[in-house]
Amino acid sequence: MVGKVEIVEALGERAVLLPSLIAAALAANDRLKIRLSILQEASARAAEPGRAALALEQERRAVGLDDPDYDATISGARPIDAATFLSPGAARLAAGFAKDLAAMFAPLEAAGSETAPALKARLDAVAAALPDFDGDRVVHAEVAKLASARREAGDSLHLLVMDLHKAINQLASETALEQIDGAHVAGLDDPSRLRVKAFMRGLNRTAPLAFGHPGLATTAGRLGGKLSIQNDIGTTDAHVLVVHVEGLTATTTYTDVHRARAKFFISLFEGENVAWSPLGEKRQRNLAEGEVFFLLTGVFKARDEADLERFLEFLGSRIVFLIDWNKARKALQVFTTKNIAIALLTGAARRDEGHRAFLELGGAELIYEAIRNAAPGRIAYGVPLDQALGEAECEAFLRNVLHVACEGLKDGRSTRLIRDEIQADLSQRLDTAERELLGVVLRHLGLTRMLAGMIETVFLPDGLASAEDRKKLSLHAKAIEAKADLLTVAARKIFGRLRDADDLLHLIDQVENATDSFDEAAFFLSLAADDSRSALSAPLGELAALATESVGQLTRAVEGALLIPNGKRLDAAFALQCADAVSDIERAADVAERSAIGTIILHTPAGADARSLVLGLEIARTLEEATDRLAHAAMSLRNRILQELSA
Repeated sequence: MVGKVEIVEALGERAVLLPSLIAAALAANDRLKIRLSILQEASARAAEPGRAALALEQERRAVGLDDPDYDATISGARPIDAATFLSPGAARLAAGFAKDLAAMFAPLEAAGSETAPALKARLDAVAAALPDFDGDRVVHAEVAKLASARREAGDSLHLLVMDLHKAINQLASETALEQIDGAHVAGLDDPSRLRVKAFMRGLNRTAPLAFGHPGLATTAGRLGGKLSIQNDIGTTDAHVLVVHVEGLTATTTYTDVHRARAKFFISLFEGENVAWSPLGEKRQRNLAEGEVFFLLTGVFKARDEADLERFLEFLGSRIVFLIDWNKARKALQVFTTKNIAIALLTGAARRDEGHRAFLELGGAELIYEAIRNAAPGRIAYGVPLDQALGEAECEAFLRNVLHVACEGLKDGRSTRLIRDEIQADLSQRLDTAERELLGVVLRHLGLTRMLAGMIETVFLPDGLASAEDRKKLSLHAKAIEAKADLLTVAARKIFGRLRDADDLLHLIDQVENATDSFDEAAFFLSLAADDSRSALSAPLGELAALATESVGQLTRAVEGALLIPNGKRLDAAFALQCADAVSDIERAADVAERSAIGTIILHTPAGADARSLVLGLEIARTLEEATDRLAHAAMSLRNRILQELSA
């Protein structure tokens, strides 16, 4: 193996043990983090006695802290006074700090690392200042000082552990005796090599999706019968992933400064039968913002070696989707809700697309550019994108942005072409918002047409339908009108996303008014007496037929308008012809109304019950008013079509 002899000679006799020293140092790093986490959780428990405590049992067992008495360190924590608390086992827990720090420093000393002298000086100072927690009495402020990540506040156990860890990773990479598919490894047996290969197979498959972002360096080693694989993920100190493999069990330890990203990481393993520990927040009182991190462990028990390697490959393939995740979430949240932004990132990861390409192309600015170019005059000032497009359409657009950005960079397309594709998609979706509104109006007209047709069938050749049938018609009409009202509300909500579209609002209102007129006509028909059935039928039947035809023509006009973005001139001509037919029918309905009124008055005997006369006149009025409203709606649609054609 190239370089192996030279490395052994350069490091000297003690350094022959370097791989095992590095493995032991990484194990000590894990223990130190859990020791500190237990103390932090105990401190939080004592500060808030009613607070639900995280036992951290799974985490401490994973790093070799097997004594169950440590559970009481958290659960038994109780305040002594405002500054101090009692935590059973705290003294014994803290006594391991110095030993684990020494284990972390050992490989750096053996290798003669350039950073060793400075780290040794810091280690001596931190070790000398470590509290002993005599009698298991713990001071909150001392725990806070141990956990501090604020360099301006002075050195701390937490900072030293992070810097030792970083130096060990660098040393492991520089002194690894072999590489396996890019992973720096040492001291592995053949089964361990196959497991590292499986992990790297997944990592290397998705690593190109980082698009040049630093991170993903992997090291591996063995300590006893346990294989440890570590990945640096990115450049954040508290963002670490370590996998311990022992037998057929893989235990993943993950730390993160962002709770949302930690939950996202867990979500990537749905269906993988990973037992995750509770997501515990590590925060001390008086800590500044940004000094919170989250620790979790996930245990996967494989059925056999093939199942274990499959899981390790999958695990490796997920890591790239953690890089800059929070930055991508914030960029997407400018245009949608937090939950939808997270759902978009989750979906992109599951499709093996991710979000790094989106960030490489500018992130939020990429979308702002598309809005500036595709939506001038089409989105009202100050209206958020998810309101302009609608929540579902905005989510679909952002999903496509992630897809186009990733596929474009992978395929080597120019950034200008990728931006043009995104802009074209947004432009089309803005057209979709108007089509969505017309689609709702079309559904409304479908109900109106149904109601008009039902009214027309009441007028039989020999008179009106029976009183029972007319009563049923009135009840049905009220139910239809209620459904239509809901569609009106939906259409107006969509209208709020548009700009310079007053004609569409007028269309919505006039269709609603026409439906109300039909509902009113049905109500009047239910009041007609049986002896008036014949007198009302003939003169009003023609008017009812014209009203039904009017709804039908307006329906066809809206259907044509919906197709205009696909066919333009031909569909526009059809829509305009149908709208013109509605106006013609309205004029015919005026004539039919006068004729019906004259017939009703002339054929009502002198001294007869005035009810039939009044009802006849009201029914004629409401039916003609419906055609009048429909004609106004058709004119508004016509104006909008002409406006679109001239754009």
